[in-house]
Amino acid sequence: MRNHPYGTIQEAVQSSYRASGHTNEEIAELLGVRGSTISYGAEMSEARPGGLGVNYLHRLGRMRPAAAVPIAQHFARLGGGVFQPVEVPAGVTSLFAHCGTVAKECGEAQAAALRAAEMASADACEAAEREIAEAVEALLRARAMIQERRGAA
Repeated sequence: MRNHPYGTIQEAVQSSYRASGHTNEEIAELLGVRGSTISYGAEMSEARPGGLGVNYLHRLGRMRPAAAVPIAQHFARLGGGVFQPVEVPAGVTSLFAHCGTVAKECGEAQAAALRAAEMASADACEAAEREIAEAVEALLRARAMIQERRGAA
């Protein structure tokens, strides 16, 4: 299989093929298409600058990020998860500065989870869930900042 640059739709298609646990030939048979069609999905080609439909979606998502959300939600559901958009707050200027927030939120989540385990009350469990959600959001913001930094490099 070809190696494609990180973050491209071709790399995502290639990763999807690998995640299926099948060879390209097996995937083609499973989908009822020719093997060349499978290769075509992870190929950059000047002969078809628009590429496959997924390439159009990729381009639209890069131009208008809100257009990518329904597609991300769809594939997250197929993968058994959820997609939660995370925006980096305007006031956060560096990943280093955000690390303090991550540590604070994770500490509060851990403390709340321990209280919930000790008390086993509905209120303590609800508080723990809220704190965990805040910690996850802080971690996802950090991840978004890292991805943004990698894209700028």
